[in-house]
Amino acid sequence: MHNPLKLSPFIFCFFFAFTAASSQQLTLKISGKTGRENKVIDSISYKKAHPDLKSLKTEMTVFHENMVRAGYIECEIGSPEKINDTVYRYNTSLGNRTKSIVVYTNAAWRKQIPEFKEDAAEINFNTIEAFLKKTVSFFERQGYALAKVKLVHFEKKGDALYAELIADLGKKRELNDIVIKGYEKFPQGHLLNIKKLYRKKTFNQENLKNIYGDFEKFRFVKQTKYPEILFTKDTTKVYVYLEKATPNKFEGFIGFSNDEKSNVKLNGYLDLQLVNILNSGEEFSLYWKSDGEDQKTFNLGLELPYIFKSKLGLKTYLNIFKQDSTFQNTRTAIDLGYLFNYNTRTYIGYQSSESSDIQNQNNASISDYKNAFITADFEYVDFKSDQFLFPENTRLTVKIGKGSRTSKLENNSQYFINADIMHNFYLDKNNSISLRSQDYYLKSKNYIINELYRFGGINSVRGFNENSLQANLFASILTEYRYQLASNLYAHSIIDYGHFDDSTSGNKGSLLGLGFGFGLLTKNGLLHLVYANGSANHQEIKLSNSIIHISFKTNF
Repeated sequence: MHNPLKLSPFIFCFFFAFTAASSQQLTLKISGKTGRENKVIDSISYKKAHPDLKSLKTEMTVFHENMVRAGYIECEIGSPEKINDTVYRYNTSLGNRTKSIVVYTNAAWRKQIPEFKEDAAEINFNTIEAFLKKTVSFFERQGYALAKVKLVHFEKKGDALYAELIADLGKKRELNDIVIKGYEKFPQGHLLNIKKLYRKKTFNQENLKNIYGDFEKFRFVKQTKYPEILFTKDTTKVYVYLEKATPNKFEGFIGFSNDEKSNVKLNGYLDLQLVNILNSGEEFSLYWKSDGEDQKTFNLGLELPYIFKSKLGLKTYLNIFKQDSTFQNTRTAIDLGYLFNYNTRTYIGYQSSESSDIQNQNNASISDYKNAFITADFEYVDFKSDQFLFPENTRLTVKIGKGSRTSKLENNSQYFINADIMHNFYLDKNNSISLRSQDYYLKSKNYIINELYRFGGINSVRGFNENSLQANLFASILTEYRYQLASNLYAHSIIDYGHFDDSTSGNKGSLLGLGFGFGLLTKNGLLHLVYANGSANHQEIKLSNSIIHISFKTNF
């Protein structure tokens, strides 16, 4: 029986020698036939240190491919020569460099591919791969989604290579169908209109990108992945993967207070928006606000896009505004629209108002009246689904109306223009500027107080109480510089400027609102705090006039 202790030194030495040998790196050297070739080889970066022969041979394959791409199509590589235990050398012959390829093809393609200025196209050799990819993309845009191209019939003349371009185009593809996966209750009117837009269109990556973009416009769905294509012998189908989103919003509070006679007064605020609750793409809005004393506002709206699976849309609106014990206005509107796409619409409608002079003054300043307008408006909105803090990137709403007003004193023809324009400018990832303009003009022979446009507050010129200002002419620019502190937190400045003209009182001038705000996005919604101070007609800003606006919008 052998003693294992006597063998241990031998085993140790063998293990050490094996480990040392296995840890040695191999060095690769590549030599050309001439000094010129060696300079070319040295200019081509290649990996010199390798752990084993397999890695070294793989590197030579890569080197050969790189030399061919550089134009040395006659490059030949000899067998490896072992210089010593760790150094291997490959002798190579590069040959003459091919600088360009002269490509011929048939007359029909020569007229369409830009590189073919005459009978042939001369392409730099090192850009031939890019040329072939560009040619495939050209055929793909024509609808040949499975096109393949290659060069054949090579002939070398001097430092140029001549070849013929041929292509296997396959069948020209047209879009036949769009299939929804994941959210089978997607509104059929919306889907049908997208299908009509793309049916029989040439299939290419640009149209596939457009389909993806059109579904991104719907706030009530999210795309779980990029659309996919199914090619069969006779059809081309696009599969769109959706899930229902949560675009519904709620904001509000309700409170109670006592007046001087100890009567209970209801005050509060409610802003509710419901989108696609019935899986028809409808939008329902409800707004109510009461301060318990001076003002009460109630708005109710409903939008139905793609009614009867057509490009038509219907919009209705009800607004009730009460100013203390002075007057109450009730305005209704109904509009029939045409949808160019989901985010671009135009409407023609009818709007009427009725105002009650609660105290029956019926004088030149305040009076019962009725008005009616034929209206036209245009709406455009652009959402960025990847912007969680500021999803609405652009909004353009312009409405005009022409009609008449009947009051206790006289009748007048009137027209109005109302515009609301907003856009976010992104300077970089964390810095952006938001610009918004609210404008209104009412043209009439004379005016009464209870028909004037009302503004001021968190959604208008900030630093003033809600709807505390009135005018028949109002123009404003509302600005914010925003800095994103984190993915869910931002701070912003407030600089608001407005010009107004109240013809009932002769009061006109400018408004300035200054302040700052913070926004915090939580899992339950967006908390927004604004501190602002307003002044009129260049009056000195007083801290005692500052107003704090707090809002919390939750999505569900």
